[in-house]
Amino acid sequence: MSKEENANKALEILEDAWKVKSAILMTDDYLYMMYQVGEGKWKEASFIFDDASLEVRDMDSEKALMLLIEEITTGLPGYDSYTTVLDNDTRETVKEKVQAAAK
Repeated sequence: MSKEENANKALEILEDAWKVKSAILMTDDYLYMMYQVGEGKWKEASFIFDDASLEVRDMDSEKALMLLIEEITTGLPGYDSYTTVLDNDTRETVKEKVQAAAK
């Protein structure tokens, strides 16, 4: 997929995740999203800002929990700071950063 297609898909996933209880985390390098899509079914997505690459995986609840714990304990500690997306202003900032990565 092209950078633009990946960015559009990431924005679509962001909107889906925003509608339900989810983990939406952003560092300077990437956007991470994990959310429930059905009974016992979860979606994980990572969008890398540098090259606009997108990785999306569907999984069961047990795997989702393990990967979220891994992200929080292994991925995020490598950054001085990260943003937890909890409000519309922050979500808009994320959207702008995703759109800019597609250019």
